[in-house]
Amino acid sequence: MSNTRGSNLICIRSRDLTNTNELGNTGRMVLQSPIEANTNEKLYVCVLSATFPNSWYNLSTYLNNNTISFKETGDSSFKVITIDEGSYDIFELISEIKSKLEANSTNTLTYTLTYNEITNSVNITHSNTSAITTDFDFTNSLSCRRTIGFTLSIKTINSSNTSITSDRAVDITDTYNSIYVRLPNLSNQKVIESSTSRYSNIVAHIPVPLSRNTIFTYEPPKPFCMELNQRTISSIDVAITFQNEEQSVHFGKGDWELNLLIEYKLNMEKSAPPHTIHRNILKQMKNYEEKQKKDKDNIDELKKLIKSLK
Repeated sequence: MSNTRGSNLICIRSRDLTNTNELGNTGRMVLQSPIEANTNEKLYVCVLSATFPNSWYNLSTYLNNNTISFKETGDSSFKVITIDEGSYDIFELISEIKSKLEANSTNTLTYTLTYNEITNSVNITHSNTSAITTDFDFTNSLSCRRTIGFTLSIKTINSSNTSITSDRAVDITDTYNSIYVRLPNLSNQKVIESSTSRYSNIVAHIPVPLSRNTIFTYEPPKPFCMELNQRTISSIDVAITFQNEEQSVHFGKGDWELNLLIEYKLNMEKSAPPHTIHRNILKQMKNYEEKQKKDKDNIDELKKLIKSLK
């Protein structure tokens, strides 16, 4: 016998949703007729396919990662330089940083930033390493340090250290290399995410190809189907975020599409019969009484047999 009676395909376009926001990453779809499971069924939901625009910036004020802080000889404090928002590759980014450093150099220095593809690292030097010192503060929380491969630290170019080089991998995505589809109003107790270690509303984790300003698709060969706690669905809330649920994807009002499959499946869980100490004691007493009666009957039969023999 089949353990399912059918399914519903929900085709969602972001432009059709209500309750959307400026980022274009959330919205609500209200169903004309609720989806309801029978009392002996459970509902499951999965993402069959999706299409997204890779339209968000990898460096922006929104992501808190578009500054660089530096201080040269003669400066009393660090200068915090803001890098123009945008979607950069590593060569475009180091060119932009070079331009900003030179435009704000107290000593009219020329800076050279070089990317080594073999080691995936960036090297920074300037035109006067004998007398002029430059400190880079990569501890600033708004720093672009991860995109050019630096850890939380202060690095110095001076006479004994004529350049600085990345001490971690260059990551032009700044760790925003995948997005998560969430259904906030559909609850479950099956998915746990590492950022909170609590049950989550994630239904799909989608890697993002390194191809800016293009459309990418998600078509898993075997979609993960999430068991839901509720048996009725009257609306579906959708949110597209990065791993941190508070960090929404800024689509720049680009449209995306999502196809959800909602299935009905029979509840195959069997409840265990009630078992208590009281019931167990009663059962043992009954077995004892039956044994006593059987023993008495056997003795009576034996007495009758002996008497007949006499």
